Amino acid sequence: MREDSTRRLQLALEGLDERSRDILQRRWLADSKETLHDLADVYGVSAERIRQLEKNAMKKLRQKMGEPMVA
Repeated sequence: MREDSTRRLQLALEGLDERSRDILQRRWLADSKETLHDLADVYGVSAERIRQLEKNAMKKLRQKMGEPMVA
């Protein structure tokens, strides 16, 4: 069951664009998680824009994994 969930997550992440995937990996999956401000500096955008990109990426990830949306 766990392997299936891990595989589904990998496939869902692969379906995202490179920037969205990178943001999610750095914010949620890395051992040393980066802040919105850290990523804003990396991408040359505002922290608010990173938050928006993260939110959209999470929405796509949930849809790809077949989970209901959480408000």
